[in-house]
Amino acid sequence: MRAQRCLLIACLLAAIASCLNQPAAAQPSNVLLIAIDDLRPELGCYGASHLISPNIDRLASQGMLFRHAYCQQALCNPSRCSLMTGQRPDSIGITSNHAHSRKIRMW
Repeated sequence: MRAQRCLLIACLLAAIASCLNQPAAAQPSNVLLIAIDDLRPELGCYGASHLISPNIDRLASQGMLFRHAYCQQALCNPSRCSLMTGQRPDSIGITSNHAHSRKIRMW
């Protein structure tokens, strides 16, 4: 048992040491998150030809565009609170648009 524990510790230390020797990954200098209620992917950058959205399309072409984004619930308030807290709507107690997030302790 002691030998297994020593081997595990040695492996962990080796993994940590190999991470320390890696050069730092390039990190984005600016992050812009645009969250709009009820928009759906109805923009030119998502392939919608019936709408004209040149400014957002330009932003999408110069940055990162998420094509597989999902929401926690099909209502605005629970999804927005879930995004802000990182928790599921049922965990924070906001499951409808009529729940007041300021009255419920979310964090």
